Amino acid sequence: MWNIKNIKFPRPSFAGKWKETIKKITERKKEKAQADMQSDEMMSLSEKLRLHRDKVHLRTVLLAAVVLLVVGGAFVYSRVRVFRHYRVLSSVERSDDTATSYVRIGSRTLKCNPNGVTCVNDSGDVQWNVTFTLQSPVVDVCDTTVAVGDQGGQDVYVFDENGQMGHFEVEYTLTKVRVAKQGVVAAVLEDGASTYINVYDVEGNLLVKSKTSMNETGYPLDVDISQDGQKMMVSYLAVDNSDVKTDVVFYNFSSVGQSQTDYQVNSVELGGIVVPEVHFLGGSYAVAFRDDGLVFFRGRQVPEQGAEITVEQEIISVFHTDDYVGMITASDDETHKYKMQVYRADGSRCGTGYFDMDYANVIAADGEIILYGTDEMEIYSTGGRKKASLEYEKQIYGIIKTGGFRKYQVITPDSTDTIRLR
Repeated sequence: MWNIKNIKFPRPSFAGKWKETIKKITERKKEKAQADMQSDEMMSLSEKLRLHRDKVHLRTVLLAAVVLLVVGGAFVYSRVRVFRHYRVLSSVERSDDTATSYVRIGSRTLKCNPNGVTCVNDSGDVQWNVTFTLQSPVVDVCDTTVAVGDQGGQDVYVFDENGQMGHFEVEYTLTKVRVAKQGVVAAVLEDGASTYINVYDVEGNLLVKSKTSMNETGYPLDVDISQDGQKMMVSYLAVDNSDVKTDVVFYNFSSVGQSQTDYQVNSVELGGIVVPEVHFLGGSYAVAFRDDGLVFFRGRQVPEQGAEITVEQEIISVFHTDDYVGMITASDDETHKYKMQVYRADGSRCGTGYFDMDYANVIAADGEIILYGTDEMEIYSTGGRKKASLEYEKQIYGIIKTGGFRKYQVITPDSTDTIRLR
């Protein structure tokens, strides 16, 4: 048996236990405080990063908003502003005669007169010069290629930005000349009662020869050749029992037309209509300017008739680029003298504008229509909005749209001025 009385149990050391417990609690508090401090530091860093990102985002949004406002404001301002002043940037004294004509090819200007052709850059520096003697030079331009023919003579010169590409003489008297981009030339020639439409390469080799007559084809009022030199468009005027008609005929000199008689791939008859001008446009489009409107054609190899626009008012002027065509008629609005209608190459309407300036010439270039008279000019967008209206300090012989923002060359009797609208 156990003698319980004689057994001694050790007395617990509450003081030691308490000290140990307090030590553990203190260490845990320190660890927790350190952890809390680290957590606070991490949270503070995270918060700082978040605030920084928010500030950057806000600044970006505000900057984008300001840019949009500035760009939008400038766009709206440019859409509604009409420029009425200009600044002359440079002026070069003219050494040529008043019979000189000016055409733009690429970034250069070609000056042509009966004594030769001179190519200058926008600073007026001569790039090259070719001299000749022509009775009455006529000029045609396709992109950066230019043909100069002697109307009433037999000489034809072909140029590009770098100088003369070719020179040749035609068989008969030259009346019209048209050029393709690579230098192929279509020429209308007359030999007494006979009329020919011939096609030459840049060296003068005869590619196609076609004799016309009033009894068979009619008289060729106008001709044009496509940029690639493979298609030709002719407006033939014929009289049948005192009735006037026009046949707009298309020729294709590629394999597409070789199986057709005289390369003819399509012909559209317009009864009672006169078509004094025909033109190939950009891409697969063409247009015929008739005496009462426009006829559009579309087709890369075999052009077919498309949209047809007719007007009741007399057509005063017509103009075209590769992308747009237009006509100016007497106004149908009593508050204005003239009406301008602009169409895209596919025949869809682009814009209409009214104006009152009595102009002498109209040209279209770089999405603008420029009208000018003796000492004033007006510029319109293809949508019909007036962009500029100003009086010039000298008599205006011609205007050329040059490269640069709102820059133009104004040809006067004694100088060529480069101006900027303001």
